[in-house]
Amino acid sequence: MAIRKKPDPVIKLETKDSKPFSKKDLINSIIKRKQKNKFLSEHQEDYYNILKNNQITVASGPAGVGKSFIAMKAAVDLLVDTNNSYEKIIIVRPAVEAEEKLGSLPGNLEEKLDPYIFPSYYLLNKIIGKEAREELKKAEIIEVFALAYMRGMNIDNSILIFEEAQNSTPNQMKLLLTRIGYNSKFFISGDLEQTDRYKDKKQSGLYDAIQKFSNVSDIGVYDFRDAKNVRNPLITKILSEYDKENRD
Repeated sequence: MAIRKKPDPVIKLETKDSKPFSKKDLINSIIKRKQKNKFLSEHQEDYYNILKNNQITVASGPAGVGKSFIAMKAAVDLLVDTNNSYEKIIIVRPAVEAEEKLGSLPGNLEEKLDPYIFPSYYLLNKIIGKEAREELKKAEIIEVFALAYMRGMNIDNSILIFEEAQNSTPNQMKLLLTRIGYNSKFFISGDLEQTDRYKDKKQSGLYDAIQKFSNVSDIGVYDFRDAKNVRNPLITKILSEYDKENRD
């Protein structure tokens, strides 16, 4: 089914010749540099292409394979591309903590969410620089949403990144997926072997989504289980030891 493309909204900013900026003009005036595509494994390149070619992508895999970085890189590439109408990146994480409770953190809702979003900010800093990331956030081109408050929303013209999805419930995953509107992409990922909510990974919303949508058109499902670790090689050894413990 063809996606109805909405017109690029005009922001009331004036240039020297008094012509208004479009949202894409604003984005590209802020993002003055970004990392070139450099894939460290065949899995990363495959994943990047799946992200760009599907409306929704659901991925699972261990730490260190680059799934978070590739998703953020694809989101930035789509954001700056003037041949589409994506106008913002929305970052969502389930507020499930390994040890701490969200309510115990100081500040308003946005300030409470910041510690959970920090890994995404870190990746953006690497890709476009801290200053550009802060300017995009100030211009509400990068936004942070709490999953618990998304009911009733309709996400248009955006790239939504939902990480640590293994900590979502099937109902939360359903709530998130049904927020997709016109001209949007949802990038969903997690590690089913590192859940903070369930002893049985089959209870996870991520596991449920992978089972349900493996053969649905416009939804890409990617498994990083056999992917090469592209971070510190010690991570592979650490995960191997934990796997032994789980088998014993």
